[in-house]
Amino acid sequence: MTTVGLIANPLAGKDIRRLVARAGSVSDADKMSILRQAAVGAAESGATRLLIAPDSQRLAVRAIAGLDLGLTIEVADVRVDGNGADTVAAARSFRDNGVGAIVALGGDGTSRDVAKGWLAAPLVALSTGTNNVFPQTIEATSAGLAAGLLATGVVPITSASHRAKVLHVQVTASSGDPAGCLRHDLALVDVALIDGRFVGSRAVWDPDRLRRLAVTTAEPGSVGLSSVAAALRPVDRTRPGGLSLSFGPAGTSIRAALAPGLFAELTVDSIDDLADQPITWSGPGVLSFDGERGMSLRPDQSVTITLRTDGPRVVDVARVCELAVEAGWFVK
Repeated sequence: MTTVGLIANPLAGKDIRRLVARAGSVSDADKMSILRQAAVGAAESGATRLLIAPDSQRLAVRAIAGLDLGLTIEVADVRVDGNGADTVAAARSFRDNGVGAIVALGGDGTSRDVAKGWLAAPLVALSTGTNNVFPQTIEATSAGLAAGLLATGVVPITSASHRAKVLHVQVTASSGDPAGCLRHDLALVDVALIDGRFVGSRAVWDPDRLRRLAVTTAEPGSVGLSSVAAALRPVDRTRPGGLSLSFGPAGTSIRAALAPGLFAELTVDSIDDLADQPITWSGPGVLSFDGERGMSLRPDQSVTITLRTDGPRVVDVARVCELAVEAGWFVK
């Protein structure tokens, strides 16, 4: 069966940045409308199965209820806990069930969770989160159609996608002994080290606490921590390499949009190219992954970050449709 996977994060766009910034929101009704459009597009492509990720609000199930799509609809058999682990488990299930492409609704954190479950996932990431550097604003019907055209093999995935850059994170004791690794993690956009001892609220919006920052992408016009790097040295998402920054009282002062409608002034002490050679930061502090605080780092711990181009296969929806036109697929 040719299968398209659907994931919707009901928590996307509902963190504290909605209070401290001026961000809007994508309602559950809006997300359900996007899911319906994507499902219709997938059915039109000739896909024969739609595999849905369960979620705490049953968004996808409710969205396609009553639709006559002419394909098999299944709900992935994964546990729902109402957090990011749901998306991780769904992506892993999609991989194991032969999904040809995933349409995922959420922000940077949702895309990161997909990658944690299936690093090489063929992914159409639709932006419905607070910070949306990795996901794109794409018409949902076209997104579903493109996912289906990839799943059915009308368009080869290698012809209309690129492998995303990933920051691989390894936390160890300060001795740096790999055998003492305490945790592996990853980020698709940025990793930051922030002053503090507790994770607390997950959002990162206080510029005075930033100590270090590593980014895969620094595109002018973006919002979030990567916009800090973009103000000094832009890096396209498809270009090799990234950047490493440190912050302090001396250096170059810039203003950047840390969240929608929220600008802040920061002082960058240094900015360096980040290639495939690992960098190491020492604790204490709090690590954030793609704009969300994730774990506390003790004084006796350090973190090693390595940039690799081995992440999700990010689908170019427009290119998929162009290749389908060249193949005469739309001519019936």
